[in-house]
Amino acid sequence: MSDQPLATRLAAIGADGFVSADEVLFMRRTVFADGVVSHEELDALFDLGDRAQDGDAEWFQFFAEAAADFYLREEEPQGYLTPNEFQSLKARVTRDAHANPLEIALMVKLMETAEQTPPEMADFVGEQIKAYILGKEDGAVVSKQDAVLIRRYLFASGGDGNVAVTRREAELLFDINDATENAANNPAWTELFVQGVINHLMAHLGYKAPSREEAFRRNAWAKDHSVNVGGFFKRMVSGGIGAVKDAYSQKSAYAEHNEKRDSDAAMAAKVTESEADWLAARIGRDGGFDLNERRLIERMRDLEKDLPEGLKALLGRAA
Repeated sequence: MSDQPLATRLAAIGADGFVSADEVLFMRRTVFADGVVSHEELDALFDLGDRAQDGDAEWFQFFAEAAADFYLREEEPQGYLTPNEFQSLKARVTRDAHANPLEIALMVKLMETAEQTPPEMADFVGEQIKAYILGKEDGAVVSKQDAVLIRRYLFASGGDGNVAVTRREAELLFDINDATENAANNPAWTELFVQGVINHLMAHLGYKAPSREEAFRRNAWAKDHSVNVGGFFKRMVSGGIGAVKDAYSQKSAYAEHNEKRDSDAAMAAKVTESEADWLAARIGRDGGFDLNERRLIERMRDLEKDLPEGLKALLGRAA
């Protein structure tokens, strides 16, 4: 590796605000060739991210991977983002008020990769995503890339509800939808909004990793890789309400942690009165139903026989 200071080696990269795939390849081969990110390298990476928030897809991927590797390897047991680490990360990404797209992608990557993140992280990341979308210079709009990022955030294994969409996350979907209802959103947003809210109505529980303290006690924690989480969500999001029910009916391989999964899924399959009251109050609360809310109502008609009276009345008003 060169004897030049790290900052000097990176100074020419991103000078125009853009990091190319070739520049990423250079960094992988020379700057971060040992595969381990140090404190100095992390600082340099964030500085580069400040001056170059745009780039080829490889830049977003590299930034997220390199920074996530640092945070998840820094303390034992590896794979857990500690509260102190989260506070340090939070201070970094809010030094300019809000996280930039690179930093948001990093935090989502951490939530996807970590065994466990601090409970407050999911709410913080959701608010940063919302602030970014609503604060775009050309007006609030959800692009295809935004929809992909939000989907990853909702179903990140180290997130708020793990595989289930929580009430807080469902509220986030409605907030973004309300703010962008007249925008030229990518069609992927409609599908994500509908499936996200349906997921919240149908499911309450997800796999929970052990606490850091328990991981220390066990001294060896290994995930059961026989579970195909990707396949689970492919079933869930590709076939409407029936697919959601079918996906949640699959027995989890995490037997030790999910012994009650079958009974919990059966309870979650029926929309409760509390959920019905929330949705009836939230949907169309600005006086009408926008396109995405109407699409949600159409999907809910598949559940009509299981719905409480409050939601049946909502479907009637929307007819």
